[in-house]
Amino acid sequence: MKARAADLAPRLQHVEDQFVELWNNMANLWGISPTMARIHGLLYITGAALSMDDIMDRLAISRGNVSMNLSKLVEWGLVRRVHKKRDRKEYYESLHDVWEMFTLVASQRKRRELDPIINTLRRCKEQLAPESLGPKAAEEAPRARLQRINDLLKFLTLVDSLAQRFFESHRGLREAIELLAQE
Repeated sequence: MKARAADLAPRLQHVEDQFVELWNNMANLWGISPTMARIHGLLYITGAALSMDDIMDRLAISRGNVSMNLSKLVEWGLVRRVHKKRDRKEYYESLHDVWEMFTLVASQRKRRELDPIINTLRRCKEQLAPESLGPKAAEEAPRARLQRINDLLKFLTLVDSLAQRFFESHRGLREAIELLAQE
């Protein structure tokens, strides 16, 4: 039984609302604000270029909040500005390729979370280097801590280099995941 045309619009809006709420709930996993996730979710699920006014009305969010979060989404590369002929408003649309989208999110998370950890570990390693400790370098405590730092740094550097290879192209991430998913 086919849905009548009159039933379609409310059904689509209901699905869109559920999707936006799902994106809102996933915000923590992505390391972004719930509002940023809701705006992106709306733009992604509708597949439409929406103005700030459209987004404000649909999500009941203030202009300042929409503006700030759209700027972040554009900065991340998840959303782009588009212009419509004979319309002075700016419109925004989401990337459509989920692989590219998730590669960008993972890349941003790496930059904000993994890179600072690696930098801190490198500084800790320098502080415990034998040449900086002098005669105390032979003691067991600094050697043990240096070994733990080196082990962690080696692991995270390997993860970082693997991530860089995947982020060079979203196709690389897709190919790796599909290869790992094969039985």
